[in-house]
Amino acid sequence: MNETTPENTINKENEKEQEVKWDYTSSRQNLITGGLVVGGNLLLVVTYLLYRYIPAVHQFISGKPM
Repeated sequence: MNETTPENTINKENEKEQEVKWDYTSSRQNLITGGLVVGGNLLLVVTYLLYRYIPAVHQFISGKPM
C-alpha cells in the first residue's frame, strides 16, 4: 500500500534536491582561470604601454613610424 501524502511527496522532493548537487568547478579551476584572466590583462596593458610610448614597438606592431 503506497499512500502518497503531501508530507511524503515533500520528503521525496527534498531527498532528490539533496542527492543531486552538481559542482563543475573546483577552487583550483577558479584559481587557474582567474590567474589566466589577470595574466592576460597584464599582458594587454604592458603591450599597450609599449606600443604607446616606445617608437620601435609601435613601428613593429603597426608598421608605421610614430
